[in-house]
Amino acid sequence: MTATTTPETIALIADSMSDFGASEIRRSPGELLVSLPVPLADGRVPVYGLSITVEGASAVAREITPSLLPAFCPERHINRNGSFCLYWRAVDDIVIDRADAARAWWETLVRFLQLQSRAARLRRWPDGRGRAHGAPAALHQLRAELAAGRLGDPFPSDLADRRLTLVVSGGGANGPAVRVMRDGRRLYSVWIGSGRVVNLRDPCVCSAGAHRRPAVLRSCGDHANAAAVLALELHRMGEQESLFWKGFAGSPCCGSVDGCPLANAGAVPAAGASPAGPREIVEVNDNDGSERQV
Repeated sequence: MTATTTPETIALIADSMSDFGASEIRRSPGELLVSLPVPLADGRVPVYGLSITVEGASAVAREITPSLLPAFCPERHINRNGSFCLYWRAVDDIVIDRADAARAWWETLVRFLQLQSRAARLRRWPDGRGRAHGAPAALHQLRAELAAGRLGDPFPSDLADRRLTLVVSGGGANGPAVRVMRDGRRLYSVWIGSGRVVNLRDPCVCSAGAHRRPAVLRSCGDHANAAAVLALELHRMGEQESLFWKGFAGSPCCGSVDGCPLANAGAVPAAGASPAGPREIVEVNDNDGSERQV
């Protein structure tokens, strides 16, 4: 099968834009400028002026001139060059080689912009199923999601709703351990070095562990391994996200999201920015009692 060329991709995108109320402003090799009205639940219909750049069968969108959105905001999935992070290409890529793929790309774009309006109002990204920042962190997040699925309900929804947090305690003959918490209550712990659940005789964290005669982790299918993978992948995701934010140290914070690490890291916030709040995952160093955000 012949690969889709850039002109063919632009044509596919342009042919389906009227289905979403978009109109063409100008077209050039590799780029399509459009006006896109985005209907919101409250009845408003903001109109975005967008540049859609195309290479092969892939397309990237950004505001022509940032006006309705920040020019740059990792928390709102807007890259440093103003492009929108609509999906993770390694897993969720939309290859625009057919008319239905072009429509799926438009649907993803419209949904992204609708979420932006909610994010501006809530001062946080409203979709708990958004990807972690940076490809390495997103990979660990995906592995954690797969492990949560193996454990069964309510772990997938707990993960998406950010009800799971970690505490890392140091010291001891076995080294540091990751304690998995749900709404601040301990579920289980995992040794970081060995990657093993600390107490395999504990009741399983799945529904079978709540029975009158609870199943224990050691003998409840592959749940001991799944629980360990979930804890370690969340821990590694936190480490990689910390590195991601360090890469943007000194970048200006747009001030539109509460608790943004850019503001917390000492970047100069825009006018009206609020103080940074706590992150989802906190590590505690038992040696000195100090805390660090990850």
